[in-house]
Amino acid sequence: MRPHTHALARRDATLSDPQNHRRVREAARWLLTSWKAAVAFAGGLAVILGLVFHPPWAGSSSGPNAKTVSNQKCPGISKGRISEVKADQSVRLSAYWKLNPGSRANVSKQRQNAIGRVVHFRIDINGYRGRQLTVWWWMLTANGEPVSQPTLQRQLAFALTPHDCSTGGTRDIWVELPKRRGRYQIEVQLLDPSGEKLDYGRTRPFAVRATAS
Repeated sequence: MRPHTHALARRDATLSDPQNHRRVREAARWLLTSWKAAVAFAGGLAVILGLVFHPPWAGSSSGPNAKTVSNQKCPGISKGRISEVKADQSVRLSAYWKLNPGSRANVSKQRQNAIGRVVHFRIDINGYRGRQLTVWWWMLTANGEPVSQPTLQRQLAFALTPHDCSTGGTRDIWVELPKRRGRYQIEVQLLDPSGEKLDYGRTRPFAVRATAS
């Protein structure tokens, strides 16, 4: 028999061996199992990465169904309260600015020398997250009537936009005094975004004994 004939005979014998067939089946089964495990691992890894590394539009306003925190409606009834309204002794505007530099504005020297009262009060707000509210003040007579001087009627103190559904704190503003002597009181108002009055508070009546200059 020729050499190559012996080689073919040995290969045929090897393939016909039952033990070798079993080994081939086990090897094929291992490859199939390993492929499924790799696919499962890759799928699990994708889920984990998806939970940890969010896509760039997650939680952003760029998504079609995304909502910002400020646009989410707060639970309960929306309301605001002004309380503990008190007036300090008379002080010039320039002196108030030294203690509150963030309140400075571009006004004349005559205006800086104007005498007024620093009014302290507390604001408590519920249900207006992300919506602008405004605080105004009025100078009233001791009987609660607005004074005739236009610059002392319905003056804007500041605006605020709450970042939480429920918030509160103390604030102060400088209020110019009337030109005439007499007894007066100051009213502080809190208005909602539509301009409706939510609440107000007044100081106790106080005396203006000298003409403001």
